[in-house]
Parts: sequence; C-alpha cells; structure tokens
Amino acid sequence: MASVHEEKEKMLADFFSKKRSFSNIYNDSTDILKFTENELNSLMAENQKQIEEMSKEFDYSDEDLKKLKSEIEKDFNVKIETPETVVMGKASKEVFNNIYEDLKRMVIGEDEACKDFVTAFRRPYVIGSDPKKIRNSVLLTGSNGTGRHMMVNSMATLLKQYGLTTSSEVFTLDMSRYQSSSQEILFLQDIYVALNGKNPIIIVEKFEESSPIFNRMLTQLVLEGECDLNKRYTLKNNQLIEATSTLSGNIIDSLSGNNKTLVFISELKTSKIMDVFGKAFIDKIEDKVQTQKLDEESLKIIIEQLVDSLIKRCEGQLELKVECDPSINDYLKSIYEPNDGIDSITPVVSRIYNILVNITLENDNLENIKLSYDEKLVASFNEKVENISLQDDTSKEREDIQKELDDIVGLEEIKKYLLSLENLIKINQIRKQKGLKTNEISKHMIFTGNPGTGKTTIARLVSRMMKACGILEQGQLVEVTRADLVGKYVGHTAPLTMQVIQSALGGVLFIDEAYSLYRGKDDSFGLEAIDTLVKAMEDHRDDLIVILAGYTKEMSEFLEANSGLKSRFANIIEFPDYTGEELMKIAKSVAKGKDYIIDEECTNPLRDYFTLVQSRNDKNSGNGRLARNLVEEAILNQSKRILESSDEEGMNVLKLEDFNLN
Repeated sequence: MASVHEEKEKMLADFFSKKRSFSNIYNDSTDILKFTENELNSLMAENQKQIEEMSKEFDYSDEDLKKLKSEIEKDFNVKIETPETVVMGKASKEVFNNIYEDLKRMVIGEDEACKDFVTAFRRPYVIGSDPKKIRNSVLLTGSNGTGRHMMVNSMATLLKQYGLTTSSEVFTLDMSRYQSSSQEILFLQDIYVALNGKNPIIIVEKFEESSPIFNRMLTQLVLEGECDLNKRYTLKNNQLIEATSTLSGNIIDSLSGNNKTLVFISELKTSKIMDVFGKAFIDKIEDKVQTQKLDEESLKIIIEQLVDSLIKRCEGQLELKVECDPSINDYLKSIYEPNDGIDSITPVVSRIYNILVNITLENDNLENIKLSYDEKLVASFNEKVENISLQDDTSKEREDIQKELDDIVGLEEIKKYLLSLENLIKINQIRKQKGLKTNEISKHMIFTGNPGTGKTTIARLVSRMMKACGILEQGQLVEVTRADLVGKYVGHTAPLTMQVIQSALGGVLFIDEAYSLYRGKDDSFGLEAIDTLVKAMEDHRDDLIVILAGYTKEMSEFLEANSGLKSRFANIIEFPDYTGEELMKIAKSVAKGKDYIIDEECTNPLRDYFTLVQSRNDKNSGNGRLARNLVEEAILNQSKRILESSDEEGMNVLKLEDFNLN
C-alpha cells in the first residue's frame, strides 16, 4: 500500500484538480497560505462524492479516511468539517418539500399539479433507479396556457439549484417533425442527442402527430428503460450513421435511458393517449399529472405579475417609468379565455410593450408615461394623450374581403356558402366563450369545375377570411401541384410533402389539379403523398385548411384513391362555367383594373362572342382567362391604332375594332 504522504498528495491533486506536484506544497510554506480554511472546507464539500468513490478505489476503511483527514488537517493546520448539505443522489424529503414550495410559487394556481410533479421526481430516490435506463416517465396533461412547460423548466432549475442535478437544461422532442418512416435517421439523431446530453429532462410533445414507428420506440424506452434499434449505427463527427461493416468501431445498436426523466406533454385525455401508445404504456407510468384551468385568484396574481414584469422591462430596456392604472389589469382579465389559458393574455401584453417602444422612439426626453384602458389603451405623457387600439385590425380586413367578394362576377351560390360557413364559425366561438359545446366543423374543401372559373381567387379569399375569423393564425395561401409534393426517388416523397405542409401551417394549402396525385394503384409515390396529406390534415386540423381543385369528373375518381380522403372533405363546391353575360362583365372589370374603358358599342358583340365560345368548348375555353386574354389583346391592338392615327384623346377607350372577335 502507498505511503500516507503519497496518498494525501494524490487525493489532494484529485480534489483540487492541480496539475503541479503537491510535493512543492510541503516544501514551500508560501504555497500553503494559498489554501485557506474556508477554501479547503468548500472544496471538500464540493467533492464529497469523489471522496466516497476514491475510498472504494483505494479500499479505504472509515478508519483510514479519518486518519488521512487528520493528517491533512495537521499538515495544513486547518480544521476540515464534514459538510451537512444533501449529498447528490440522496435527496431528503425535506429538500423535496422545499422544491414543492418553490415550484408552486413559480407556477401559479397549480398547487395540486406541482405536488404530483414533485412526487414524480422524488419517486426514483425512494425506489431506486438504474443509471443506464430511463429514470422515470411522467404524463403531464392539461389545456394550453396552464403552465405545463413552465412547470418542467422550473423543476429543472430547482433540481440544479438544490444540487440534485448538474444541469438545468431541458431537451424538447417535437414529435410532429417525424411523421414519416423516411425521417428515421433524423429522429434517431435527435433522440440520441437527447439521451446523451447534459439535460436531465426530456420533454416529448405532439406525439399524436408522429409516425407509429417512432412512438413504438418511445414506448419501449418507457417499458424497458432502453430501446433496441433495427439497424447498427456508428458515430462520425457526433452524427449517427449506418454502420456499413461489421468491423466498424463503436457500434450502436440500442439507446440507453442514461438516467433521463421523460415528460410526455399533451392536451389529450388518457384514453386518447392510450390509442397512441397502448395500455401497457399507460399502466407503466405511475405519475400522471394534470394541470387545471386558472381560478379567479390565480388569474389575478398572474396578471399582476405580467403587469409588474412589463413595468420592470420598460424601466430596464427603455429607461421609461411606467405607471399602470388598475383598468389595465381589468382589461387583461376581461380578454382571458379559459380554453386558451394565459396564452390569451400574453400576446396583448407584448403588444402593449411594442406600443411603448414606438412611443419612446418617437418622443425625445420621455421619462414617464401613464397607461389606462377605456375602450382603447390610453397613454398619457408629455402633456399628451393618445388612444391606441389593442385589437387586431380585422374589421377593416373583413370589409376589404367583403368588397372583393361583391366585385367577383357570378359565383353567387359559392359566396353564400362562404358567408354561411363564417357565420357558423362565429356562433361556435360565442358558444365556446359561454362554456357551451361546439360543433366540429370540417373546413377542408374540394373545388371542382373547369379552368378559369375563379377557384384560385376564392381559395385566396378563404384563407384571408379564416384569418380574419381567428380560425387561422397566418392566413397565407400555398399553391402547389403534384410536382411540389411527389419525390423523384424512394423515401423522398413523404419529407417533400411534409415540407410543403409545414409551409402552409396557419393558412391554406391549395393543390391545383389534385387528381394528378393519383395515377393508378401502381403509383406508389402519389399514394404516399396522399397518405402523408391525409395524416397531416388530421394532425393539424386546427391550423391547416386543405383545398383540392380540379375537373369535376377527374376529382370524383381521385377521391376513391384513399378511403380516408373523401371522408375529410365534406365541402365539395362546384364552380359553374361563366355565361356570356358574366364573361362580358369580367372583361369590363379587367379593363377597368388596367385603367381602360370598353366602349358601349362592344357590349352586345362581346356577350354574343363569349356565349358562342362557351357553348362550343366550355372545358377548354378558359372561362375567366378567355375574357382576360381578349382584353389584353385588345389593349395591344388599341396601342397600334392610336399610334397610327395620332388620336390620343381616346387612349383609355377600347373600341370594337380593337377586339378580334372572329
């Protein structure tokens, strides 16, 4: 056995992480002074776990350790006290009681959920856990805006604060990113990082949108604490790549839990979660935590905290002292939606801050401002008073939409349908506010009819109307065809389709000539695109509207390609061909938009021309495009006529001779 002197030197070197030899300390009295009593006590406390590990390594008995400690105290002339803090991995009930008290102060109004959540994290300390497997799995359910994510992040902070973990990081697995089996390597890379990173906690959310393949892997992690892979991988530049040879080093064929805690977050009821993962998964999870909608007192406290945070932020960032009248708190309380939780208030607080930023930038030497609410936000500063609307300017947008609808020629039945759909949505919103049951509305649509009948125009108005109604968050229209959805090789279609769907979230995905997605039962690429689309429609039913467009006959055949496709499109809207009278009105409208007037002498000839063309070949006539092309051709002919005749007085008038009606 090594001498006591050598053991002390090695032990101290390990404790203090010094690269130099400790023999110098013994020989140089000035170096001894560098280690004060407090420093030694602090270092010993921080390395208590290392003391235990080293005692096992050197096979020290308690007497050996006491003797070694005595020798160190004698050599350095200090007194080393045994720390009374909780040792890592041996947390007491008292520590978790303190964590609970702290957590419920951080997550207002969720005392019962906080208590259950703390119990979930204490459980492994009571029953023990295998450091190579999942430490614990927790199911955290509740409505949006009830503090579920805040609860997880606050718990991570507290665990580190109380010395139970070395990191407060939380890794989030957004399972909606992995909706196709072709995204396997992306999922494996992300979950490998999650399981091997510093983070002690992994959030798993939106799992109902994930491919069943990856959910099965999560199920195995919960049930067995680790997960087998169906292929062999190796690490290269910290990236998982498939092992091409049995001789490859560092083979990875399974994922270890590595003492991580999995927290599954969802709005779904337990029965719906069981549909995703199965009964064994639900039975295995001991800790099922549910957040509740805020009560009056909790809401009041949270609003006070939000307003106080706003005031402090303005003071720190804008150097602006803000005084908020109680009417601000009352207004924030009035816009609270129980189903949306605190998320119904925080955007408005952010809007108020942005307003204050603009006021600060526009006014020099502004130091104080008072805010109140009286139908509008009232900002008083520098002997001025400004009334500012906090509402989104949706009313003007809705007026613009209505004007565009009124200006559209024909399509009267389609206009009536859109207005009735809007009314039903508004009624559902009112019922929701009153706590009444609402009817599920299918907003996906199929537009059938010949080209040029206004399908794209109406789709664009639908996206804007649904945004104005609050159904869609963004209101953009993403127009695509088969070429944008179907890949060129195996494994390319699903990611490509999902990429398009992701770009349309919050708006409308408009697929023109949608029937071309299905070219028969042997078209595996097209069928994969359809399957991916159908699943995405279900997963994103609250933030995506899909509109399919195409010829009537072809669209009818297309809907038979996927049994789930037809059931998801309750709204099939037929766009009729325009009459000659309607095309004549469209022509006048197109000319007006280009700052031209069609001479009255053209009215009857144009009507007769359009009627004749439509009756001969309505499917390929072009409908609205026919009128637009005819007007553009007339403008070119008029330009030539004006230049040849030098008659500039009628530059904005299109005459009959400008139209080629042969």
